[in-house]
Amino acid sequence: MSSFADDIKSPFRTGNSVGQLLVINISVFLALVIFQFILTISGFPPDESSSIFHSVVSWIAVPMHFNELLYKPWTFFTYMFVHYSLWHIFGNMLMLFVFGKIFQEYASSKRVFAVYMYGALIGALLALITYQFIPTFKLHAPADFMVGASAGVMAIVLAAATLVPDYVLHLLLIGPVRLKYIALFVVVLDMIGVTYFDNAGGHLSHLGGALFGYVFVAQMKKGKDLSSGFNSFIFRLKQLFQRKSKIKVVHKRSISDEEYNLKRKIRQEEIDEILDKISSSGYESLTKKEKEILFKASNENK
Repeated sequence: MSSFADDIKSPFRTGNSVGQLLVINISVFLALVIFQFILTISGFPPDESSSIFHSVVSWIAVPMHFNELLYKPWTFFTYMFVHYSLWHIFGNMLMLFVFGKIFQEYASSKRVFAVYMYGALIGALLALITYQFIPTFKLHAPADFMVGASAGVMAIVLAAATLVPDYVLHLLLIGPVRLKYIALFVVVLDMIGVTYFDNAGGHLSHLGGALFGYVFVAQMKKGKDLSSGFNSFIFRLKQLFQRKSKIKVVHKRSISDEEYNLKRKIRQEEIDEILDKISSSGYESLTKKEKEILFKASNENK
């Protein structure tokens, strides 16, 4: 039997991006819960306890004012892993698990983390710019800071729905629903939230993330992978912390470089045709052979 620690480490060993994001988000949430618990049992008055907690969170949550962001630039990257409401993290992690698994299956694990990060960054930037430069929103000042994985999760939701729009999810009490309709529903909810200034900053960030998710897959279908730069950076970062092996492994190919590149090109064209077929007719329209090709390609990219 594997230990709890092994289960936690497993997504990082196997390269399962959805699992990695779940572990990071839940770990940060539990750390904040424990911190709040310690403050409570330490005998601090409620107002003072709340003030201390608020101060700590402000160092990892993205501020809603550019002048403060200049002093806390790292918050652009930390805010997307911070939750301190049980229902907030539950909803986000449920959406991440369901849609992340689908997107990971059809687009590879490496792209999941990139879409999440870029979606969250663009979402935060959109909310900041809107509140700074559009007078209507300045009248409805947001909270001091913004937290949550919602923008990154929305990017994954739209990416999955754009890639396989006719994929069917069976929802409790509702029944079978296609991804494109679920994505449309959540986008409309965010538009309503912005219209009525109900946590408008949060909803604006969601829409920014959703827009990136759509653009990412639209570009991917054209052969442009917007995650390549991010994944290249992560690979180099890992290389810095990994010990160099003393054993040099040499791989020999039995075919020429020209033949090898030609085979890769033909294989990629075949995969692109399958993805186009999924987009137009749904996953169910694939033959058994096409499903096997897609599954094999997905595993090779993990």
